[in-house]
Amino acid sequence: MVEAGAIKPEACPRFTMNSGHKIPVVGLGTFLNSENPKDIVKKAILEYGYRHIDTAKIYGNEEQIGEAIQECIAAGVPREELFITTKLWHDDYNDVEAAARESLRKLKLEYVDLYLVHWVRPCINWESENWDITSPPHHVIWSKMEALVDAGLTKSIGLSNCVLPMLADLLAGCRIKPAVNQVEIHPYF
Repeated sequence: MVEAGAIKPEACPRFTMNSGHKIPVVGLGTFLNSENPKDIVKKAILEYGYRHIDTAKIYGNEEQIGEAIQECIAAGVPREELFITTKLWHDDYNDVEAAARESLRKLKLEYVDLYLVHWVRPCINWESENWDITSPPHHVIWSKMEALVDAGLTKSIGLSNCVLPMLADLLAGCRIKPAVNQVEIHPYF
């Protein structure tokens, strides 16, 4: 095992996002990582020098990721070197701040570096006669995401798998532009 901190963060280049924050170009995705995410994340950070860890509420592993992050920090990896991304799921559109705070609690962090709206889409009640939309409009959700930045709960905000027409609509009225539109590629798609 490589000594904690022996791999320098500059080994992985970083891009500067429009928010001014730098994101490592390589990150460890933790989707479908349910077998032992804590050990995998610890090894990725301490042995292989990963600094960007990507998770989401829907992955069901934020608590294990949080334990790994805390153990890596205790082993000497400065929090400032780590870039942690997590995501807002559809069932939390009505209370964005509560969802972010719950993810922070599970991750054992005061802030995340990037908080994304995951799989951007309206929530629709397909059982209703008129297929009622049950979520707030995306410009309302986005204003709540902007409030997370203002509150210091995240450094940057963005989108995940947002199609261009929805992105164009969101950009027309946002105060803080999305730092990224992360496109997830899964082997089963």
